[in-house]
Amino acid sequence: MKTQKYIINGLVLLGVSFISSCGGGSSTTKETKLEELKKIQSEIAALQMKEAALKKELDVKVTQRSKLVELDTIALGTFTSALSLEGVVDAKSSTVATSKVPAVVSEVLVSEGQFVKKGQILARLEQSSLLKSRLEIEQQLSFAKTLYEKQMRLWKNGIGTEVQYLSAKNQKEALEKSLNTLDANIDMYNIKSPIDGSIEAVDIKVGQTAAPGMPYFKVINMSTVKVVAQVSESYSGKINKGDKVKVNLPDLNKEISGTVSFASKFIDPLNRTFKVEVSLGNIEQIKPNMIAKVEIEDYANNKAISVPTNAIQITENESFVMILVDNSGKYTASKRSVKMGKSNNTHSEIVAGLNVDDMIIVTGFQELAEGQAVEIAK
Repeated sequence: MKTQKYIINGLVLLGVSFISSCGGGSSTTKETKLEELKKIQSEIAALQMKEAALKKELDVKVTQRSKLVELDTIALGTFTSALSLEGVVDAKSSTVATSKVPAVVSEVLVSEGQFVKKGQILARLEQSSLLKSRLEIEQQLSFAKTLYEKQMRLWKNGIGTEVQYLSAKNQKEALEKSLNTLDANIDMYNIKSPIDGSIEAVDIKVGQTAAPGMPYFKVINMSTVKVVAQVSESYSGKINKGDKVKVNLPDLNKEISGTVSFASKFIDPLNRTFKVEVSLGNIEQIKPNMIAKVEIEDYANNKAISVPTNAIQITENESFVMILVDNSGKYTASKRSVKMGKSNNTHSEIVAGLNVDDMIIVTGFQELAEGQAVEIAK
C-alpha cells in the first residue's frame, strides 16, 4: 500500500504549495492565481486517475460501511395528478347600471355599500317636462272615460248611434295607449339596478349630465362566487365540466373542493388559452379579484403503484430506485430500473419495474451502491 501513501503525501505537498503561493506578496494578480489553481486541479485529477488504475491493478477493495435507511412498502392505491393553475375570484353576478337617455341628474338615491333589489331606482334624471305632459294626458283620459261610460249606457238603452259609442271608446283607448307610452318614456329617465346586489361604486352626481352607456353604478352579487382561470389549449381535450377541483385561497387560508362548472370551447387566439370556471357558493370575507390556486384533477388510477418522487433517481439512460434485499436477515441495497407514468406534487406513478410488497428505500438512498449493506431505521 506504499503507492497509495505516496499519492496522498503528494496531494498534501501540492496543497501546501498552493497555500504558500496564494499567501505570497500582493504583486501576484488574480489571473495568475486562477491559472495556478487550474494547473493544480489538473494535477490532482491526474493523480486520482492514477490512483484508481493502481487500485484496480492491485485489486484493492474499499470496505463500505452499512448505511441507515428508511423504507416504504409498495402497495396498490389511488393515484391522482392535477393541473395547477392560478385564477381570480369573481362574483357570479356583476354588472353596471347606466343611463338610457342623455339628461341632467336630478337625484341620486343610493350610496356605496347599500344593498339593492333588481329594478330598484338608483338615480333619477330630469323629467319635469314629461311629468307635466303626463298630467295633461291624465286629465284628457279622465274626461274621455266619463264620456265613454255615458255613451255606453245610452247605447245599451237604445239611445244614440253606434258611431257615437265607438268614437268615445276609440278616444278613451287612444289616450290610454298614449299614457302608457309616456310612462315608458318617463321610466327611461330612471337608472335602475339590473340585479340584486350591493353597490360597489357610484360615479355620478346631481347636476351632472348623464350619457347612455356610461357605467355610473357597479352592482355585485356575492351570494355565489366563482373562480376564473385561463388554461393552455394543450389541455382542451382533458378538462371538462364536472371534473374535480381543489381551490386554495391563500389570503383566507382556505381550501375548497368543487367541480368545473364551465369549460369554454373557444380558444383565445392571442394567448392560446381557454376559460375555466369553478363555482364556490357563498364564502365569507371573500372579495372579487382575490388570487386563487386551482388544481384540476386530470388523471386518476384506483389501482396504482406510486412512490415518492424524490426517491426516484434519474440519469441520462434510466430512472431507478433503490430497494431493500433481505439475505437471511442481512440487508443490502439493490438498484431497480422503473418506468414512470404521471406525477403530482409529491408522488410519481410507476407503470413498470416495481411489484406489490417491494420495499423501496425512501430515506438514505443517496450514493448507495449495488449490494451495499444497510440498516433499517427504527
